[in-house]
Amino acid sequence: MSANKIFLRYYPPGLAINYRTAKGNERLRHFDLLDLDSKTNIEPLADRILLQTLAEAEEDKSHVDSEKASAPRPVSGTVARSQNTFSALKQALEKLQKKLREPVKKKFYLHKCHNSHILPLTNVSFDRSGERCLTGSYDRTCHVINTQTAEVEHILNGHDNVVFSVGFNLPHCDKIVTGSFDGTAKVWSAGSGQCLCTFYGHTAELVAAEFDPMHGSTIATASMDGTARIYDVETSHELQQLTQHGAEVIAARFNRDGQLLLTGSFDRTAAIWDVRSKSLCHQLRGHSAELSNCVWNFSGSLIATGSLDATARIWDIRRMDQELYLAAKHSDEVLDVSFDAAGRLLATCSSDCTARVWKMEGSSELEMLSLMAGHADEVSKVCFSPSGCMLLTASADNTARLWLTESGQCSQVLAGHEGEVFSCAYSYTGDAILTASKDNTCRFWR
Repeated sequence: MSANKIFLRYYPPGLAINYRTAKGNERLRHFDLLDLDSKTNIEPLADRILLQTLAEAEEDKSHVDSEKASAPRPVSGTVARSQNTFSALKQALEKLQKKLREPVKKKFYLHKCHNSHILPLTNVSFDRSGERCLTGSYDRTCHVINTQTAEVEHILNGHDNVVFSVGFNLPHCDKIVTGSFDGTAKVWSAGSGQCLCTFYGHTAELVAAEFDPMHGSTIATASMDGTARIYDVETSHELQQLTQHGAEVIAARFNRDGQLLLTGSFDRTAAIWDVRSKSLCHQLRGHSAELSNCVWNFSGSLIATGSLDATARIWDIRRMDQELYLAAKHSDEVLDVSFDAAGRLLATCSSDCTARVWKMEGSSELEMLSLMAGHADEVSKVCFSPSGCMLLTASADNTARLWLTESGQCSQVLAGHEGEVFSCAYSYTGDAILTASKDNTCRFWR
């Protein structure tokens, strides 16, 4: 085996090894390193990764014809190449570990205020580089904004009602999807701002739309008409209509490999669908009121649901007949839920003006790690920093706040908006923040 390149992913930690097998085939082997931290012993981890990669290479080699397979192996060359790969692996892992040791940015300053919308904003989204963002608005447009200058690169016109959902096709970010209360979704060129296709079929407000994460070749939508749908981006054709829910569908999220779709509904349930077989896998029942959101953790092994019944529930996809954990300490509706990048922490926020962080490892019980109290009105949005050390909340008290995840201490109040803060987001690297408000503005913090 000969390793050509090692690719790194910082959040959550992971790497991929591009190598050439004995048959000359190129392979890309991915490793999620969700447990990597500043104290991890690098050498045994590098050794384990190398052994697994070598085992895969040997399996490929076993398919070489018997005559070649019986020939003597160039052992010294194999050992030398393995030693070189081991050294490169150590360096890559040390680089990931160094990133985890970097100081966490705890203070942000207002960089720019974008005020080109004429009506309240709904949602915001960064691209992978953090150089551009999207804003959706009640003014029926989506703006593509340069985050350095706050200048509008494109105004995406064409929807006949509120643009509620906006997003890039990560990680490529050359396309944009918008979902509107006019019942349609549209895909646009991020470079030119041109509308590439429009997706029809929903009969009520469309409240969620996202690309599949593997290829960006399909989008999933959720609508107040009680259905979720999957469309082909190239042809604009509807591929699937998911009709199991008995009330409005408020979320539709692909898992990491795009083979499963998670939907959440006002019918008090979430549902998991197999995209390949076009079938319902399971319906998650237990909440006694409408769902407010549902999300996957990074690995796709856990699902979190938040509900207006004042609870959040965590489900293990290997056992979905009953929740794995119940978070029931909020005194009012749970309005949002979010996993950290590694999927070991869950954040919830509520109409009770608080956010909470929950820890899911090392115990059969769900442990509340911290309580974030300080907002003067409901907290409608919550998200972790990429490292997971900070929590960002958006509130109807016209502010967003930054909190220390471990202690729940407020690190900073992001003040200045003159209306309810509807949405907030961290950039991929964690060095920039967006806040979007009912005051028609979006603020960039660095």
